[in-house]
Amino acid sequence: MSRRPDTEPVIELRGVEKHYTMGEFTVKALQKVNLKIYPGDYISILGPSGGGKSTMLNILGCLDQPTIGEYFLSGTDVSHLSDDDLSKVRGKELGFIFQSYNLIQQLTVVENIEVPLYYQGVSEKESREIAIELATKVGLGKRLDHRPTELSGGQQQRVAIARALSCDPAVILADEATGNLDSKSGGDILQIFDELNAEGKTLIMITHDEAMADRTPRVIRLKDGEVAFDTYDEPN
Repeated sequence: MSRRPDTEPVIELRGVEKHYTMGEFTVKALQKVNLKIYPGDYISILGPSGGGKSTMLNILGCLDQPTIGEYFLSGTDVSHLSDDDLSKVRGKELGFIFQSYNLIQQLTVVENIEVPLYYQGVSEKESREIAIELATKVGLGKRLDHRPTELSGGQQQRVAIARALSCDPAVILADEATGNLDSKSGGDILQIFDELNAEGKTLIMITHDEAMADRTPRVIRLKDGEVAFDTYDEPN
């Protein structure tokens, strides 16, 4: 499977490596990673424990920077930005969905969805309109005033999805997003992911679950910090 050479990637990693120093030793968590991710891609990134998945997530999510190499996000080199600039990039370009939901327990459904919009300076009126629309989109239109403790795990993850969508990010990163859910709730969440991708959203799922990977057109496998397999046969 390949992409048209004239399609501009939304993410491009060029020779990316991530090294950690542990005493006298250097651990290479990522090695010589060259990767292009295109608008509308729906990807599973898999690998064994210690294979580099978490490090890859941190790099792609601008939570960490490569030791060597370049990372272009929406055409901008973000490899060596300051922490403040990386934070701005995360807020505008990336949406995160975590296994543990990471909701603020004191806030309602609609207020949790509004949090990223607050940091982007969106007006209170517009934020509320966006949050209600997104809550309704993920099936929580009748639970706007509920707090996380009043919701099931699947419902909390729906809130997290709506929050990730609030700033209309270029890429959505999901880290073991169904890991805390039963099979029914997990299936419902994956169905939402399928629908979002059908609408044109770029989704990257970090997972160890082969069944999840079976849903995505593109699969990337990491081993010992390297890309061991990629469904796409990249053009030269």
